[in-house]
Amino acid sequence: MANIRVKSHNIEIHSNYCIIVGSGAAGLNCALHLVDEGVPAEKIAILTEKLGGGTSFNTGSDKQTYYKLSIIGNQDDSPYQMAKDFLRGGAMHGDIALIESTNSVREFFHLVELGVPFPQDEFGGYVGYKTDNDPKQRATSIGPLTSQKMCECLLKSIRDTDINIIDNHYVIHLITDDNQAPRKAIGLIALDIVNLKQERDIKNFIESLKIYLADNIILATGGPAALYKNSVYPPSQCGSLGLAINAGCKLQNLTESQFGLASTHFRWNLSGSYQQVIPRYISRDMKGKETKFLDQYFSSFELLSRAIFLKGYQWPFNSERIEKFGSSLIDLAVYYESEILGKDVFLDFRNNPNEYNESKLHPIAYEYLKNSEALADSPIKRLEKLNPDAIHLYKNHDIDLWKEPLQIAVCNQHLNGGISGDMWWETNIQNLFAIGEVNGSHGIHRPGGAALNSGQVGGLRAAQKIAHKSRNMLRPKLTQTPEIIKPIITSYINQVSSLLDNKDESLYTPNKLLDQIRNRMSRYGSIIRPLKSLSNKLKSLKQNLQNLHYRCIINNNTEILKYFKVKDALLTQYFILSSILNYHKMYGRSRDSYLVIRDKLKGSFNERYIEPPGALNQLRFISSESDLSNKIQTIQEIDGKVIIEWEDVRPIPTDFGWFEKTWKRFKNGDIFK
Repeated sequence: MANIRVKSHNIEIHSNYCIIVGSGAAGLNCALHLVDEGVPAEKIAILTEKLGGGTSFNTGSDKQTYYKLSIIGNQDDSPYQMAKDFLRGGAMHGDIALIESTNSVREFFHLVELGVPFPQDEFGGYVGYKTDNDPKQRATSIGPLTSQKMCECLLKSIRDTDINIIDNHYVIHLITDDNQAPRKAIGLIALDIVNLKQERDIKNFIESLKIYLADNIILATGGPAALYKNSVYPPSQCGSLGLAINAGCKLQNLTESQFGLASTHFRWNLSGSYQQVIPRYISRDMKGKETKFLDQYFSSFELLSRAIFLKGYQWPFNSERIEKFGSSLIDLAVYYESEILGKDVFLDFRNNPNEYNESKLHPIAYEYLKNSEALADSPIKRLEKLNPDAIHLYKNHDIDLWKEPLQIAVCNQHLNGGISGDMWWETNIQNLFAIGEVNGSHGIHRPGGAALNSGQVGGLRAAQKIAHKSRNMLRPKLTQTPEIIKPIITSYINQVSSLLDNKDESLYTPNKLLDQIRNRMSRYGSIIRPLKSLSNKLKSLKQNLQNLHYRCIINNNTEILKYFKVKDALLTQYFILSSILNYHKMYGRSRDSYLVIRDKLKGSFNERYIEPPGALNQLRFISSESDLSNKIQTIQEIDGKVIIEWEDVRPIPTDFGWFEKTWKRFKNGDIFK
């Protein structure tokens, strides 16, 4: 360990060959693969804000899905076919799709070997089922806690190695060497959170700074959860796309997210059996008046029961499932009640919807409940027969579905876009990799469970590239780094000094700033995407970014962490909303997870309005022939300017090589170049 002296203070410098930022399923898996590929465990460090605090450690659903190639019986499947199905989602590169499909089997069996109990039959075949956007039966699951069990098994294996886990550290800056082309990542600056004191003291802040130099850095920090008011992300998840933006990374597909119905007090996806038992949807105003609001949008109970039932299978909001009384009409109605009318919305399992009668159930719902022996006279009794664990899950979080309705909202669940990576998940910044949700490999939509597979495959690919790269691609020597690091540290000290000097109580607290960010995201970046006023909002947002440390007030040093999280969220939001504005300017149409709303139609693209029924017609949205699904939107800050471009989707590779030729390239390590 060395030190660097800045403003009369010594700051620790640590060195590693490889640092993984984040400790979820993707990051832990990458660490294990690094060891498997020959990197000494003692040269690997996992640096994390809170071990066990990320999304994969804390989320789940009725039947949390893991997606992989079909590997049982006589199913007709192949990596190429699976890649084609990925590409049908739009805005995804073909080589990435092929890599994720080809390596899905390897990563699936890696998890099996680590102890994840995916179900198999007496012949050793791993059974599958169809999930959303899945034409085969590639999905598998161990129940509601698939990702949590993955993390448990991965972490157990990590603890059997000498990999260093540095907990309670929050990264505020990625250090790059800009004197070389291409730009290289050489380290990071982190805050030792535990060291921050309940006082306003710049010295304590400086003493809490730690510098970590590394030949390779892997970002595995998950999605931008801090942006959203209604979110399925665990409260401990925050996100750090701002790190990559400041480092000069190219990002892509920031317009594409996944939203769906979830409970809000205990954050949980309300898919599967929670919908299949046909619960009652109600809203409640400030005076306590209840409304069965779905009745006004469906012309019969049969159509309503069909939509509610299908919501179990078709959980993500989809703009193509609104017309003809589709399942996503429910999401839109819930959004209208909560965000436009300001009401609280609930799922009531104690009572049936209006006009409920088994004879009036849509056949698809009736046959399922009958075959499952789950017909009963109330939703909660049907749920008890169909999936009693679904009731116990909420009971374990102090919510009794027998006695009280469940508050819900349309919640953000996943960012499909993120940091751009090559076929080894390396960013445009050399030696900087992005894996898991922070990587933007997904397109407009994807099969359920594909994100878990992508995170595992990304960790494998990054580890392979790092382990086999040329050893002459090293960071600058320790003697060369002070001139790079000192100005950065000085800038942060000056920034936090200004923050600590703020005494004006009319300034915004970090929590107040987060509320503003989340309200802005609900207005412009949720399932509803209006063009009106967006440009002006971006201008004010940019001003806020430039002088945030003058506009924010904190009580003590422990809130410095909140300040940096707000700063990251603000920058991330600026990039996402800039991407959405550009999508409007390209006359993009409503697609998958969002509805595009503009006051004027563009005739040359055959634009037309789609008007939902009833009061929802004020949310009329645009459909058109402007299909951008064969392109990927990229965004990057270059020399202080935000540059947005559209690149063509790369096709799926079709040259799978001659064995002897591939064997030679593999032995020579040429495949890793």
